[in-house]
Amino acid sequence: MIVLSPASARAWEEKSLRAGNRLKDLMRQAVTGSLRVLLPHLPPPGHALFLVGPGHNGDDAVLLALALKDLGWKTELLLSRATGKRTHPDPRVKAKVWKKALVWPAKPVGFLQAAGPRLVVDGLLGLGAVPPPRPAESAILHWITKERRGTDLFVALDLPTGLHPAEGHAPGAVFSADLTIALGSVKSGCLKDPALAQLGRLCGVPIDFGVPAPQTKADFLLPTEAGRLIRRRPADLHKHSAGTVHLWAGSAAYPGAAQLASAGALRSGAGYVRLFSERSVVAAVSNRLPELLISPHADGASPDLAAFQKQARALVLGPGLPPTPALGDFLSQLLSVATVPVVLDAGALELLASHPEWLEKIPSPLVLTPHGGELGRLIGQAVQDRAEAARLWLDRHPRTLLVAKGPHTLVASSDYTLSHNGSGGPAQATAGMGDLLAGLIGGLLASGYPPFDATRLAVSWHGLAADFASRTGGPTVLASGAAEHLPAAWRILNGQAVS
Repeated sequence: MIVLSPASARAWEEKSLRAGNRLKDLMRQAVTGSLRVLLPHLPPPGHALFLVGPGHNGDDAVLLALALKDLGWKTELLLSRATGKRTHPDPRVKAKVWKKALVWPAKPVGFLQAAGPRLVVDGLLGLGAVPPPRPAESAILHWITKERRGTDLFVALDLPTGLHPAEGHAPGAVFSADLTIALGSVKSGCLKDPALAQLGRLCGVPIDFGVPAPQTKADFLLPTEAGRLIRRRPADLHKHSAGTVHLWAGSAAYPGAAQLASAGALRSGAGYVRLFSERSVVAAVSNRLPELLISPHADGASPDLAAFQKQARALVLGPGLPPTPALGDFLSQLLSVATVPVVLDAGALELLASHPEWLEKIPSPLVLTPHGGELGRLIGQAVQDRAEAARLWLDRHPRTLLVAKGPHTLVASSDYTLSHNGSGGPAQATAGMGDLLAGLIGGLLASGYPPFDATRLAVSWHGLAADFASRTGGPTVLASGAAEHLPAAWRILNGQAVS
């Protein structure tokens, strides 16, 4: 799914309408897709309040209200302005719908008195509005914020009212969403890091506008699109030809990192996975992952450099490793001689931040997987926005590939447009998730995927597995739980099952 500026998004829709496509058909696509995205997040039917503004964003909200009413929800419409002679582009919305709607400052009594599940859908203002909102919309936003309960689900259509659609800041009242459903394209402001607090989880609904899409500098990779990256496994494949990945991961302080990174690599499709780690670590891991090959070394030491590279098609270095001198010596040597893709995480990134000169002559593809703090140390300054930080890093080190972890994890390469991930969510904010991801990336690289495809596919797969795990409840997903759902998530990506 493409990422567009508000101006480009409006121009795309206008071009579609000039070409003869009907607005009501585009809206039906948007609402059908929104309902599909929304259903997995909904509690049993309860009370739903739809905040309806004067434009097409409000029209979308009204259509969605009708769809939820058919599913058993008690729905109320709260309009920011009187309807006048307002009609809806879709003839299914009759005049009586507008007559029954409340107009601010009227209050939705049924919604306010509801004891069960409550849903609030924001359709006040769309991408054509520049914040701060006008007085009526601002008053509604302040009011609904005060009335919010911890169990309410707040959903924004296209983007939250009050959020700048291009710059991502909110200078006044704003709708703070739990879920934002981007329609047709993701508006560029929604992918600015300052917008994250208002977006909640960001999902996308593609719309077929029937005309060519504008040029874009970024995408928002949905799982349905990530599945197109999957390569067929030939019938004559065997464990030797499927690829070998070697990992140096885990330490006495972080033994679980070795297990999680190894589990990700084993699930990736690689034929062999070999873990290099301290004896105390591999003893525990080998009992839990019997398929794993192990090469133990003494505590505080490093692997043999030649053995670490031998027959490997990809190398993973750093999960669960502190930035010790032994790791630094090993890494500086490896980066000067490696001939296969290398994935660096955790302790390896900490050392690299202090020694950027190690990148000057690296002969192989290098994938870096920093979280926000590590990315800041790499570029030497606090990260205000990951996309800007990624561009700064790539200007200095264009031969590297960056996986900037966080909400809609960003994959950045000098050779491609920026790619934001469209799976996963805040339940992934737990220890060990990055270790699992590093192993997945390494395994896909060893299987023969090009670095950009391998990283995007791994990030999408990783997030989708966490989505599956989160359906069992709880505010967080354990990395080990996400690992258990990798096979089911792969089947979805590969079009072999229905989510």
